[in-house]
Amino acid sequence: MSKERTVLTIYILCLAEGTINHLFDFMHGGWTPYHFGPSFLRVFWTLLVILDPAVIALLIFGWRRSGLLGASSLMLADVAANSYASFALRDPGFTLALPEQTLFLGFVLGSAAFLWPRSQE
Repeated sequence: MSKERTVLTIYILCLAEGTINHLFDFMHGGWTPYHFGPSFLRVFWTLLVILDPAVIALLIFGWRRSGLLGASSLMLADVAANSYASFALRDPGFTLALPEQTLFLGFVLGSAAFLWPRSQE
């Protein structure tokens, strides 16, 4: 497996983990499981169950530039939203997830330039 494929596989696996986590939230809390947050965060967290797989699809089906932009944007927004929930709202539920997401964000931002295709999609 090439280095590029390995890195893209890590992207896909991490985004899939996020999708699975949000699906579990829906299974346990219904369609609006994020009662503790303000409405803008509840909407964002709910949309992640659609946005994470959408980015995965872009990466799998060869829309690499769009997938890289999507992964970068999604993780920036996710870390920002979860940082707000953790620090401003003082929600202890992000103690483990936030450092993991921040690490993945760094990985995405650090690797995206090396994965950026030189030709047009």
